Amino acid sequence: MEPLRVGVVGCGVISGTHGDALRRLEEEGLARLAGTTDVVRGRAEEFAGKYGCKVFESFDEMIASPEIDSVTLCTPSGLHGRMATQAARAGKHILSEKPLDVWIDAVDEAIAAAKAAGVTYGGVFQERFSPAARKVKRAVESGAFGEIVLACAETKWYRSQEYYDSGDWRGTWALDAGVFSNQGIHSLDKVQWLAGPVEEVLSATLTPGFHRTIEGETLGVATVRFQNGALGTITMTTLAYDGFPERIDVSGTKGSAMLVGDHLAHFTTKDPYEDEFGDLSGSAETQSNTSKDPAALVGDGHYGNIRDFVLAVREGRPPQVAAEGARDAVNLLNMIYAKAKVGPYA
Repeated sequence: MEPLRVGVVGCGVISGTHGDALRRLEEEGLARLAGTTDVVRGRAEEFAGKYGCKVFESFDEMIASPEIDSVTLCTPSGLHGRMATQAARAGKHILSEKPLDVWIDAVDEAIAAAKAAGVTYGGVFQERFSPAARKVKRAVESGAFGEIVLACAETKWYRSQEYYDSGDWRGTWALDAGVFSNQGIHSLDKVQWLAGPVEEVLSATLTPGFHRTIEGETLGVATVRFQNGALGTITMTTLAYDGFPERIDVSGTKGSAMLVGDHLAHFTTKDPYEDEFGDLSGSAETQSNTSKDPAALVGDGHYGNIRDFVLAVREGRPPQVAAEGARDAVNLLNMIYAKAKVGPYA
């Protein structure tokens, strides 16, 4: 089978991570970075010069090209859904950076378009690929934690006004929203990936534009009920100088765990439990600076996520982060915004 020919759309901060992963996959004979495009021609040319790929004049030109099999969307969040829909209708497979979109209607339209076209549609939630997160997921699925009764998520990071001023799309309701949509979307994904989908948002208080000149929220707290009856709390801000690691904890009747960043800070079960991951306590690989530096990434999560997507296309199977599962984070995001009555729900 020939390598999957991939076009990277958008040449901002995260595009280099995709480029590096695709370069590794090219060495494995699985994929080839075949092109890029950006609304700023100079950024696309710089990216193409680094990775040795073609520059397309526009997204429309890229998805019309027979030289491209699949696209990865590294554009502002509020463009992801409509671009995924366009790519699907052009017969291209799609891998979207987080989130699939800010608004659930755009996600559902893209999922429907991908199904109708018979193309693969996946998302990027690279934190699912860390050994620590996979160990907790395996324990939950095996029943080692018993019944999950409480699951809590905290993303208490720091972003300066200069960060928001670095792009006119940042912090806008149309293209980005706030901390729950951007920095905290991994928490909304991971807490549901581990504890199951949220059925109801019981309360939500969010503060748009608090201490930052943006439309979206910089601080918020929500309480939720999961489908199995468990309760949860979600706390997020971009005002906590100079940032804490993301934290997810899951409590069950027979075991519990706490993830701090990609580090397994706590793991215990009432009954003996062993898996292929072994003892991950004290793992040093997981100390990330994303809490204060948006360009900081740790580990091989993106590579694993992108590699799995490429293999899914080649093997004709759903990716591990399929759009249908990645949708849960956006659905919860919109439920929280609706409960808090902010943005379009005000």
